[in-house]
Amino acid sequence: MLWRIGIDGGGTKTLGVLINESGEIVARKESGPSNFLSAGLETAVKNIETVVYELCLRKNLSLTEVKIGIGVAGAGREVDKKIITEALQGRGWDFILESDAYIALMAATEGKDGIAVISGTGAIAYGKKGSTQARASGWGYLLGDEGSGYYIGRRAMIEACRSYDGRSIPSKLNQIVYDYFACENQDDFVHIIYEQPPIRQQVAGLTRKVAELANKEQDALAIEILEDAAAELAHSVVTVAKKLNLEKEKFPLGLIGGVFKAGDYIITPFKEKVLKSCPYAEISSCRHEPAVGAALMIEPKITEEALEKLRDINKPKED
Repeated sequence: MLWRIGIDGGGTKTLGVLINESGEIVARKESGPSNFLSAGLETAVKNIETVVYELCLRKNLSLTEVKIGIGVAGAGREVDKKIITEALQGRGWDFILESDAYIALMAATEGKDGIAVISGTGAIAYGKKGSTQARASGWGYLLGDEGSGYYIGRRAMIEACRSYDGRSIPSKLNQIVYDYFACENQDDFVHIIYEQPPIRQQVAGLTRKVAELANKEQDALAIEILEDAAAELAHSVVTVAKKLNLEKEKFPLGLIGGVFKAGDYIITPFKEKVLKSCPYAEISSCRHEPAVGAALMIEPKITEEALEKLRDINKPKED
């Protein structure tokens, strides 16, 4: 029997799943971060090792019985992919390694031609047609990631200041931002931001507050921020579709990440803008989690029967 391990290695955690030939997820394991650009190469390798060896131990498997698919944040460039690949060699593993964006694409399209758009703390659109791959955005919080949670959070902070000045429409965004950062007023807010700059995840966490303000109170400024993010995400998708000549073809478009849970002010304008340029795009939430997408990279390809079972969201809790 061939066992497959799929690993989703991110900047916060590393998640692995063990899948049998029947398509059942029989074990899961989580460890620390494996984006070597932020966590360091030694830490990244150690956390990936922990997942692999623990999953094998769960079912008393030898490495000869297992094939491993790994997707790692920070492996988007070939030079970085080579670094982490070489660091994992020499362990007797039969593995394939790609970027986290690629395994997200596999999770969304099951290996078919199509596009995945990811919007969590960061954002990227990634697609493939045949052997050709294309991307848009995903250049990090300083250079891109338009439409991401960080993008929304930073925009909320800026618009709160503009609203305070009277340079923007009246909004409750000021108080939402003050409360989020435990501030009493504008001066307090500015002092905290520059004295103790928030980490990216903290800024991205403002997305939930912006969404609540938009959805529950129809705050015009909060709605504007979400609709702008939706437009940016749609623009990235359409850009990838044009690069791959998919605009006039039917293709799956998988949505991944917490920003797409922000409600209709994200989803509706996003779909409208994508379908205007790509009328045959089949837009849906991602069929599988990225770790399963990593397992789907492994040759030989999983059978259709096993794939059907994976679609049933068979997610046992960690032992």
